[in-house]
This record gives sequence, C-alpha cells and structure tokens, in this order.
Amino acid sequence: MRSPEELRRGQKLISKLVYENYAHLIISGMGSGKTGATLDATVKLLNRLEVNHVLVVAPKFVAKSTWPDEVKTWEHTRAISVAVAVGDPIVRRAAIKRRAEITTINTENLPWLAKFIKTVDNWYWDMVIIDESSRFKSGEGRTLPTKYKDSKGEVKVRKGGNMTRFGIMTTARRKMNRVIELTGTPAPKGLIDLWGQAYLLDQGEALGRDKSGFERKWFDKDARTHIIKPRANAEAEILGRLGHLLTTIPPEVVVPEPQFIQMNVDLPPAVLKNYLDFERDLYSEPYDVEAVSKGVLANKLLQAANGALYREDREVVHIHDEKLEALAELDEMCADESLLIFYAFKFDKERIKARFPDAVVANEYRGDLVADWNKGRIKRLLAHPASIGHGTNMQYGGHIACWYGLTFSLELWMQANMRLPRPGQTKQVLIYPIVARRTYDERALAILQDRETTQTKIIEHFLAYKS
Repeated sequence: MRSPEELRRGQKLISKLVYENYAHLIISGMGSGKTGATLDATVKLLNRLEVNHVLVVAPKFVAKSTWPDEVKTWEHTRAISVAVAVGDPIVRRAAIKRRAEITTINTENLPWLAKFIKTVDNWYWDMVIIDESSRFKSGEGRTLPTKYKDSKGEVKVRKGGNMTRFGIMTTARRKMNRVIELTGTPAPKGLIDLWGQAYLLDQGEALGRDKSGFERKWFDKDARTHIIKPRANAEAEILGRLGHLLTTIPPEVVVPEPQFIQMNVDLPPAVLKNYLDFERDLYSEPYDVEAVSKGVLANKLLQAANGALYREDREVVHIHDEKLEALAELDEMCADESLLIFYAFKFDKERIKARFPDAVVANEYRGDLVADWNKGRIKRLLAHPASIGHGTNMQYGGHIACWYGLTFSLELWMQANMRLPRPGQTKQVLIYPIVARRTYDERALAILQDRETTQTKIIEHFLAYKS
C-alpha cells in the first residue's frame, strides 16, 4: 500500500493541475504515473464534495485494469467505490446502475452508454477524465438524444444522429463541471489533432466552434489529394490560444532514453524488381496481387516488405524470408534475454510462430500475460502494437524490443516503444526496427519521425517547468 507522500515531483504537479482546473489537457508521457496522480486529486475532490460522480473514459485495458488497480494501490484511495463498465452488457448495465464514485468505461462503449441512459438528462457524472484524449482528435460526431418541448409544451425526445464518441461527449459536456484530458501523444498527425480535444475542454472558445472553420483559418487543403497542411502562422497562433488549457509535464529520467538500432535487410534483386514494379503499376504479375488505390497500395507494400502478400481471397503469397533471417539473428544475439516482437499483419505472426514455436502470442495467451512476462517466464513475446499499448507495464521482464513490421501510426509507434522504458526499468532499452531497404519501410519511418517532430514542438511549448 502506497502513501501519497510517495508521489514524485511530476505527479504532484499533475494532481495540482487536476484539482485546480475545471478543464485541462495534461500531456504526460507513458510510465509517468499520471493515473495515480490524477486519482490523488480526484479523491480530494470527492472527499470535499466538489464532485460527486467521476466517469473515466479510457482504452479497454486501462479502464478494466489500470484504474481499478490504481485505486487499490494507494492507502488514501482504497475506500473509494469503483464500478467497471467493461465487458458484456449485463456487467456494463450493473456498473452504471451502481452510481459509484468512480466509473470506468472503455472508449468503444460510449455509444452503448448513450443508448443505455437514453437521454443526456440521465447523465449523472459531473466530472469526466478522458485517459488518452487523442482518441477524440477527429472532432466529428453527432449528438445524444435530448428532451425538448414542442410548441404545445409537450415534452418530446429529439433523436441523436450516429452517436460517435466525440458527439456523445459534446452533448453531455453541459452536464460536466470538470473535464480532464490525459495523453502522452496530443497530436499524432500534427496540429490538426488539437481541435477536437480543445473543444471538449472549452466548447470552442480557443479554436472555434466547428472544425471546418478551424481548418479554413489555419490550414490549406490540396484540392486533388485532400492533404491538409498548416499555414506558416498556424503553429504559433494555435499554440498561443491554448496556453490556459494545456500543460506538459517534463519526463522524469529513470533510465537513459531507448536506443534505436536499425536492422537493415536487402531484398534479393529479383524480389526488389517485382516490388518496384508493383509500386509503379499497382499490380504484381508474379504474385497476382492488385492494389485498387494508392491507400491500398501503401498497405500492400508494407506487407511485401515483411515477406508476404494477401490476395483478394485472403490467401497468403510468400515473397521472401529476409526479415525472418534478421529476426533469427537478433534472437541469437538475445540468447536468454527476453525479446518483445511487434508484428503488423496476421501472416507475420504465423510466420514468426512457425520459425519460433516457443514464442507466445499476446492476445492468445490464457494466463496472466503481464505478470508472466515480468517474472521472466516468457522469453519471446509476439504482440500487435495495438494489443499491448496504453497502460501496460512490461519494464520488469525485459529491455529489448523489435519491430518486425512497421506502422504509419505515430500513436501506436510511441505507445509500443514505451512498454519497456518505464519506471522500474534498470537496463538500457534497445529497440530494433527491421527495415527492408528501398521499400515503404523507409517511408514509414520518415513519416513517423516527421510527425513526432511536430508533436514534440507542441509538447515542449506547454512545459510546466524544465527538468
């Protein structure tokens, strides 16, 4: 059982920000302890009757395990009632009906919640904590059903539209006295991601009441490609308007930053020629695979770089084993050290599993995955980056990770890369991206680095103090 005196400097600042602000976005990296810090302030608000019911909206694992476990961890929070609205509908309904002091729900279940409570008038949470608020970055959606009086004074219900996460939260916003957003990745795709998160805080005061107006004011859209790019003045003006809403908590150095060691592989000449022909023509004659659009092509080219392709009927076509050979080399170097392997496609998982039969697949494991990994019982772990992202503490089981297949998602990239370098890690974390040269692997890395540069500027702009 932990005492509140154990909160670190950054955690104390997070707690202070949550307690003192009615609406705020706190940017704090993975492993920073923001859950415990936010809980510390939340309990103070509950105890002093400044709020009555708190809804935590979070990724599934975080809502189901991280928040409830954190409540049990601290001596001053364990008496707080917690209901977990994750799982089958019976469990969810029971959790909502409990009217606990803290209710947790996964983001995907917000449309279900809207239908269950039927109208925004039944929304009883006066404080909402959005854990990983970048999930609301799109800023698109319709509203919850609402009651209104017609010309005759009769009470009727106006139907909501397609109830997206953002639409539900914007409709329920007037029922919330406090909204706290937490994320380590506020802008995975750049400045454009800030509008939705800011709107849920101040309902449009800083960046405007509609997203299209926000885009017209600060961005240019290519009429042909529809790619949106910020204008020269956009960054300074947008960040300048958000100073009262955003704070970045500097990372606390526990171990050195992860070291990225790129493992390059070269495709055989004939394979590379077929690859480049496919990229140019959108059709691969040797493998009888067609890409119907540029977007599909990008995905197909990442598949080909990994060593196989899906045909239209989902049949897998083998292309090469270069990445498997590189992984085998890394496996040998690791020896008895544990290795976390991120894969991109189902055939990646199956091919790696065939090469390394003792490897454990994260979402197929029947035991306590995190506990067994941290105890050293799992030496080779295969995981899709989306399956062990937010809130998964794996720092005690190893310090080496590998990207067998790359992604275009900055959020998945950053979240996965922070599974090992968290408080409690005692070794230098080594991350090995396996990159097939002259393929879309190189383009994916370039895109990730570009997006990370933009996001870093945003995070540093709102630093509360210099570490």
